Amino acid sequence: MINKKISLLEFTKKELDDFLTKNLNQKSYRTKQIFNWIYKNKTDDFEKFKNLPLEIRKILKEKFKIYSFELEKKDVSKIDKTIRYNFKTDDSSIIPTVFIPKVSRNVVCISTQIGCSIGCSFCNSGKFKYKRNLNCSEIVEQVLRIEKDVGKINGVLFMGMGEPLLNFENLVKSIKIFVDDDAFCISKRKITVSTSGIVPNIYKLLEKNLQIKLAVSIHSYNDEKRKKVVKNLNFTVEEILKAAIYYAKNTKTKLTIEYVMIKNFNDKEEDALGISKILKFLTKNKKELIKINIIPYNLVEKSKEFIAPEKENVENFKNILIKEGFLTFIRKPYGTDINAACGQLGLF
Repeated sequence: MINKKISLLEFTKKELDDFLTKNLNQKSYRTKQIFNWIYKNKTDDFEKFKNLPLEIRKILKEKFKIYSFELEKKDVSKIDKTIRYNFKTDDSSIIPTVFIPKVSRNVVCISTQIGCSIGCSFCNSGKFKYKRNLNCSEIVEQVLRIEKDVGKINGVLFMGMGEPLLNFENLVKSIKIFVDDDAFCISKRKITVSTSGIVPNIYKLLEKNLQIKLAVSIHSYNDEKRKKVVKNLNFTVEEILKAAIYYAKNTKTKLTIEYVMIKNFNDKEEDALGISKILKFLTKNKKELIKINIIPYNLVEKSKEFIAPEKENVENFKNILIKEGFLTFIRKPYGTDINAACGQLGLF
């Protein structure tokens, strides 16, 4: 039977404050107390909220919950200590979430949907039919549960299963909780939303003034070629990049261009020069707005359709873009032995 209680992780601080003051006739400081118990103390037992009146604790216990997930599986990479968590939801769906330990900060890669409607053919998430959006509490719980397990999280990547900008309201709401000083207190500049290119919602995200970073997955400068791997999206490369560059310029952030490189598909010199040409045109040579991440294709289990590019081709591609004036990196894969790297996050 599905638990009908509402998770308190569904509330921003303002929403919880409105509920407590208007419905329970409580003072606003109670909101901060509850946030502290949940996000600072990682407590999910309302009986332990000792500085709250007994009557409030009783109401919280009757009407609300904090956690919704069961931990179905936890895998730790033998290569780099990356951890993949598979969380089971109330409706028995599975959410993959990845913890990436880095030298300077701990990062989590989180999901926003169950399945994905974009259907990128090189991505394992795209092989799973879209079921539903995650609600705000399910997005937030991924980070809270991992923080409780491994310690303070300093960065959030919306790069897991699903297209974040197609779950817009819950995306925005969760970001407000991540940056809240009384919740996770994560720097706005340490949060990145990755999109395949939902153009209207890129502009809409700018209007929300969240000041977080944006990454766009391009994979080709050519619309016809891109359509072969990003099948269910009708915006052109130029439309996507124009919107994303506009976002970066107006938020004073650096836009990340994500480029999954596949052997004999998009790994040639002409592909690099094509990307350079369109970026130069759209940035009017303000190249400081752009960072390019080359992502060599990570093998997806049972998939024989794509092959990783040769290292020589990857290096050559990077060097061409650097010569063209663009800050360019080859992204290091994390957790490839546990299916936690970019493109591997579907369910097995």
